[in-house]
Amino acid sequence: MNSTCLIFFPEGSSSLQQAEQELTKYDFDVRSSGGSLFAKRLGSQEFKITLVQLPHVLLEAKEIGQGSEHEQFLSKCGSRFELFISDLDAALDEINSLMEAQVALQDASSGYLFTPWNGQIMKPWNAS
Repeated sequence: MNSTCLIFFPEGSSSLQQAEQELTKYDFDVRSSGGSLFAKRLGSQEFKITLVQLPHVLLEAKEIGQGSEHEQFLSKCGSRFELFISDLDAALDEINSLMEAQVALQDASSGYLFTPWNGQIMKPWNAS
């Protein structure tokens, strides 16, 4: 199963370079190619990370946050990291790498994570 999780944040508050630095802190080997990052570590699949800053991002963030406790924050998010997962079942079986990749991207952006397979929105661990 192919899936993508999204990390929403205000436009201009992060970059692929910051994402790369944070992923490296979590022991991912990171390479850059074609405007995307590819992060992998021993025992995990490779994750593809892109930065999207297009008008539809803000609209989707508002829609996802509507009626939730995170609505105010998401209504200001015109940027997002997209974390592509080629095999969601395998990633969930080895959940630590997926969780740490998500946290690294949240650390890089102070962004909110949205996982479409279960509809959850999670604020960063370091948020108050």
